[in-house]
Amino acid sequence: MHISRTLVEFVLRGELPRKLLDDIERDHLECLCSGCAEGLKLLATGPQVESGPRPEISPDPLDAMRRRLGLSLTKRQVQAEEEEAREDLERFFSRVPVDQRSIMVYRAHRHYRGSLFGTLLLERARKAIPDDPAESLSLAEAAVISAERTHRRAPDPQVRVPALAVRVNAKRALGRLREAEADLQEARRLLDTSTLDDLLIATELDFYLGSLRKDQSRLEEALRHLERAVAIYPLIGDLEKTAATFLKLGIVHHRLHRFDAAITSTEEALKLLGVGPPDWLRAYAHYNLALYLHSLGDVDRAERELDAYHELISAAGEGLAFRAGWLRARIAWSREELGRAERLFRETYRAAVERAIPIDTGLVALELALVHLVKGRIAQVKKLAAEALRIFAEQDVDRECWAALDLLKAAARRDTITRKVLEQAIAALERAGQCQPATAAR
Repeated sequence: MHISRTLVEFVLRGELPRKLLDDIERDHLECLCSGCAEGLKLLATGPQVESGPRPEISPDPLDAMRRRLGLSLTKRQVQAEEEEAREDLERFFSRVPVDQRSIMVYRAHRHYRGSLFGTLLLERARKAIPDDPAESLSLAEAAVISAERTHRRAPDPQVRVPALAVRVNAKRALGRLREAEADLQEARRLLDTSTLDDLLIATELDFYLGSLRKDQSRLEEALRHLERAVAIYPLIGDLEKTAATFLKLGIVHHRLHRFDAAITSTEEALKLLGVGPPDWLRAYAHYNLALYLHSLGDVDRAERELDAYHELISAAGEGLAFRAGWLRARIAWSREELGRAERLFRETYRAAVERAIPIDTGLVALELALVHLVKGRIAQVKKLAAEALRIFAEQDVDRECWAALDLLKAAARRDTITRKVLEQAIAALERAGQCQPATAAR
């Protein structure tokens, strides 16, 4: 993100803090970024912008593209191009097999070209992310190729940058973090070297960057980018994206054990979401709020939150329903209701196995082992610990996790598994973020 004229005007109007520009300046280093240097020069002159027109930024990428095309084309020409783009989009979804999308876009001579087609395709890719990140990735990849084939010498950054950004988010959601990082660096390079002054695109990139840094456990960096995005999205008028950013901030605060801040961020998201669509986003918000309340020690309020929004959470999909059941098991454990905790952890363990998510299965196995240990069922403890160790041996977990798991492995060999050893392994896995149940809008 550059220190652009639009950004400077919002700061001078008092609608954004001056600190935000300081963060960008630190990122770019004034002496190396001519775009930011120009913005700082404008800021230093202190133009009287209060009496002038307020910068208008549409939260709709398609509307922004129409406006830009309207600078060089007539209204009728823009309408004709959009009609053709929509026809191509319909042809793309009705005639092109999913596994042939990128190849067909690459090989086409007349269809699947143009900035409007790429923008429409990306809108579909963004909507696919919560339920089907693989579909989102497929569409984003097609949009990247379309941008490259439309303008072969210099792809339009207003399509290519968001296409790369959406592809980053899809790869991140699929756990392909290294590939996501490479795409992110390319998107940032292209944005930084272009003259594109599009605050919507720059903010979307910050949102995805914060999301990726969260998943990489680079939490302070994640906070910086998400806080920038949550300050700018309201100025753009995108309340849904503002709410989604508050949810991401809540996850990061939770990972940093700032439980009060996590709750506050999530409550801010819920204020913006109200009672309207999208229901899945509200469902995640209520689940996350229950999780953070449990982490804070307010077990009763956490359970009331789950009860009050049970139908909403259940309707949001199997994944969230699974995590809500897992949280109920933890609530029972916190209350020392061992019989109920055992039943709920068993149900969660079976569901984890059916969902075929190894890390979830391994962590639930350790938590169920903890219940068996308290009940004195050593054989069951050893069996579940062995299963968890087998699972984690095949996963990419960090050194802190391995240190705790090695202690568990050694204790299992000596038949001396203790509550402390199990709790250390569970805590290490959660701290590493490998098994974090705090899921939010992708």
